[in-house]
Amino acid sequence: MSAARWLLFAALLAALAFTGVRLVASRGDTAAITADLAEARAQLRAGDNQSAAAIARSVLAREPAQGRAFGILAAALAGEGSAHDVRQRYQSAVRRAPRDLHVRGWLATRALEAGEYASAIDHLDAMLSVASSSHRELMPMLAQLSQDPAFAEALATHLAHHPRWRPAILRAAASSGLPDAADNLHGALRAHGRLAPDEVARWIDGMLKDGRWGSAYARWVSGLDVVPERLPVPWNGDFARTPTSSGFDWRLLRTNGVVFDRIALPGGAHAARFAFLGRPVANVGLEHPLLLAPGRHLLTLRARTRGLHSDQGLEWTLTCGDGRTRIAQGARVREARDWTTLELPLEVPASDGCEGQWLRLVNPAPRGVAQVLRGELHVTDVTITRVD
Repeated sequence: MSAARWLLFAALLAALAFTGVRLVASRGDTAAITADLAEARAQLRAGDNQSAAAIARSVLAREPAQGRAFGILAAALAGEGSAHDVRQRYQSAVRRAPRDLHVRGWLATRALEAGEYASAIDHLDAMLSVASSSHRELMPMLAQLSQDPAFAEALATHLAHHPRWRPAILRAAASSGLPDAADNLHGALRAHGRLAPDEVARWIDGMLKDGRWGSAYARWVSGLDVVPERLPVPWNGDFARTPTSSGFDWRLLRTNGVVFDRIALPGGAHAARFAFLGRPVANVGLEHPLLLAPGRHLLTLRARTRGLHSDQGLEWTLTCGDGRTRIAQGARVREARDWTTLELPLEVPASDGCEGQWLRLVNPAPRGVAQVLRGELHVTDVTITRVD
């Protein structure tokens, strides 16, 4: 770990020392001992180690099993004796006061400095379990440290046992703005087989929001049970599988007035069925992320309707991942009792913000009563091919 990161971590743990004081004061000790321990902590912060040590010894003379006094004594005597002696005093203190944040923090810092990541994470786990107030400070630091693959591996090994703060650190890594941290941590958990499907989905969605479409696609493909020699575009365009609403599969968004299900067709094929309940609908709730190369493409699909009543029918749109650039809209269907093939030419620009794209099924009618939909729409065999 770099010196800058270690100094930052050490400063953070020093800031957490006051949390330890609040924790001491909340315990059920006698008033005198509680006051003395608080005074000793205050002397430590003021740099008067001699007075702090004297108070700690006084407390131990009255109550030899007072573990927090051992922690104060260890801190006060940190400049005396060899490095081994100092560490032994802290290890003795943590055995007597496993909930002492200052002692845990000191041991965690020294373990990080020595590259003993598993030991450091054990101490950090104790801190996070004892004081929920430490989450705000420690989570961003753990995310930053996860930029180091070795630390991320050790942290993933610990997270495999599902500590209570596991969801919090995964969220912190994903929202840290540090792509290496999120990828190292999630990737290590996946390698251990300990990354749940919903955690994979949030990880990939985070990459999409960051504009890292290529990385997101690679991570998604590597997690498929079976990877065909040539992946269809879009994936699951024939609805042979139930949409997972994650990764580069169909996303089904909950939409008032729309009911989705997957129906069987003759010959073992399948289709998506959308039933509309007579309410205004702007976005049907079906969308798919894509990774199309710049150039010309052709969208084709088959669709049919059952008693569909709409002002302008339904159509498809393709927009760049930046959410601002519309590439194409069309392949509109209003009434088709039999299966009908629809096409939409696409031309993906070679511009920033269009590395990835979103394909969506929408209602082009103006807002209000015109957007009311009734009846059904069936869709299958959605494919996109490159046009040379």
